[in-house]
Amino acid sequence: MQLPIKTSQLVVILGALVVVGAIALSFFGVFQATPLKIPEKPSVLSEPKTIGIMFFRQQEEAVVKFKEELRGLGYTNITFREVQQVRGATTTQEIVELTEMFIKEGVDLIFAPLESQAIGAITTTREMGNSTPIVFMAQFHEPVAYGLAKSFLSSGNNATGVSLDIVQVVQKQLEFLKKIRPDAKKIGAFTNGFMVPSVSDEFYVEFRRQATKFGYEVVTYTTKAPPPKAEEAWRDTAAKIKPGDIDALYHLAGHYFTPQETTESELASRLKIPMIAPLEDLPNGGHFGYSGDWGSAAKQAVKMVDKIFRGTKPGDIPLEYVEKLPLVIYSTRARQASVEFPESILKIADKIVK
Repeated sequence: MQLPIKTSQLVVILGALVVVGAIALSFFGVFQATPLKIPEKPSVLSEPKTIGIMFFRQQEEAVVKFKEELRGLGYTNITFREVQQVRGATTTQEIVELTEMFIKEGVDLIFAPLESQAIGAITTTREMGNSTPIVFMAQFHEPVAYGLAKSFLSSGNNATGVSLDIVQVVQKQLEFLKKIRPDAKKIGAFTNGFMVPSVSDEFYVEFRRQATKFGYEVVTYTTKAPPPKAEEAWRDTAAKIKPGDIDALYHLAGHYFTPQETTESELASRLKIPMIAPLEDLPNGGHFGYSGDWGSAAKQAVKMVDKIFRGTKPGDIPLEYVEKLPLVIYSTRARQASVEFPESILKIADKIVK
């Protein structure tokens, strides 16, 4: 049974509603009179900056992604001072000279998408007593052992960057090979005289170490011919390799003639064996690759650049491992070499190129 509301109670309720309504109208008027403000962009995004970049053709995609990501973050006033290098006997000295040139031009940051360029830039700036920030990508060497940083937590210098986990990559490559060609016992590799030591020396050592653990014999092909004759020496060596001599081919990055990954792929096709190649060389030769996606790594590097431009010192930015490690398959090229990928591999491939 509901009790009737007394007149006095009704008056109190109506009065409270009137007060609440008045307050609401008051706030509404205030909000109408105060236009919403769009947050202003930080001034750092529009400040003029110059970034010096030295790179080889294999790092071109990383450079493109690097610039795209900076634009995507809102940087609108950056000048890029880019120099594409061609590997040769004077490469190390050229890195020193390029670093000196960038410093004299007053760049705000140096981007080095290869560790050999990074170590040259770090050493040169130190010798010049200069602290220009350096952001690097280490594709073929462990950055601490290579001298790029004191630790992953802090470089202890004017650099920071993104690195590949070489042990993980080589292990996965050989795991995939086991599934693709379970009966393979011997893996061939063109090494001393054919590979550039400053690029693949550490990768090669890890490859040999992991190959032994996986039960493989590594068959190496070498030459003492000087770099100008590397291609001729390679073709002479390859012509003597017969079917059955090796069961797979492992392509090491960094070589003295441009189409080496292509000629190695042709050799693998003739021998009917699978060929592993790093992703930057895979478009020109090889059947599959698993390593760092350097376009994505460049995006990671840009986040570090952003922190530096906002005032953080490079030595206070921890190094990072490459986050994206895709498995890429070139199916048509593989079929031409009678190489078939099991369904378990095809299902997990990040990209299959017909």
